[in-house]
Amino acid sequence: MSGPTISPHILLAGTRRSWTREDKRAILDEAESTTASVSSVARRHGLTASLLFRWRREAWDEERATSLPVQPAFVPLALPAPPRSPACDQGLPGCAIEVELADGHRLRAQAWADPALARDLLAALLDR
Repeated sequence: MSGPTISPHILLAGTRRSWTREDKRAILDEAESTTASVSSVARRHGLTASLLFRWRREAWDEERATSLPVQPAFVPLALPAPPRSPACDQGLPGCAIEVELADGHRLRAQAWADPALARDLLAALLDR
């Protein structure tokens, strides 16, 4: 046999550590309160300075996000009714609304049609 072999009874553990939120906060507080450099605080805890700087940036981002006002999910909008043209009152062509669905079906309603009826017809076409 060539190459290294590993016994099936040996478990190799990863070297990646996981830090709790409280641990990160304690290390960040230590780095902020001491006169020592951030690098020396990181080395004392077995970290790289870049990881400590990333934790600090993430903490700042969280603080900034919580301080921003919550944006509304929906902004109501009221539009004025469209002006009626005399041609539509006479029933001339060009005074209709047409909706074409992805499957090719169309719903055409005249400008004076009942909006509730048009809504129900459209819902019926979509629910098929």
